[in-house]
Amino acid sequence: MSDLDGQTAHTALREAASQVLENHGLVLEEIVVTGPRSMPEVRLIVDLPEDQLGSADLDAVAIASRELSDLIDADDALLGPDPVVLEITTPGVDRELTAVRHFRRSRGRLLSLTADGTLYRARLLAVTAGDVLILRQEPGRDDRGRPLRMPQGTSERLELPVAEVSTAQVQVEFDPPADLAQLIADADPTASKES
Repeated sequence: MSDLDGQTAHTALREAASQVLENHGLVLEEIVVTGPRSMPEVRLIVDLPEDQLGSADLDAVAIASRELSDLIDADDALLGPDPVVLEITTPGVDRELTAVRHFRRSRGRLLSLTADGTLYRARLLAVTAGDVLILRQEPGRDDRGRPLRMPQGTSERLELPVAEVSTAQVQVEFDPPADLAQLIADADPTASKES
């Protein structure tokens, strides 16, 4: 169940949550309501604005969570008078990238994505104004940790329109390139310099 009473039922909650989150440099990605009507579980998924790189500050998330909890307790118009379980969380690495804003938030990250039936492993460097992904293909390592090579004739640079991507997910990585900020700047000189 994605909403207690449909998409419009939580307009007030969405507006109130968006304001509180904005005060902490966060944006509301999604509201998910599950559980029984007598004690629903309300999960707000929050993230940084799409023009920022990095991860949401967990202290800011915790402070926003307390403020939202107090606001919901004080205003029955947001979720009703009955008790609710409130959870504020950030998107996990298992989130499927489906919207252009998801890709913009993933600049600099290593992705596994599929387009036209082809699987790519590539680092997202930029998203153009025309919603085209600028990627650098990275072949990865074999099971012994040795670097793999790109097939001969394969370009390292890849450009894919978001509309042609059928699946995309961020890959967990422990050793991003040391020159990541420069790679992003070279791909899109207008990209944010924050990391």
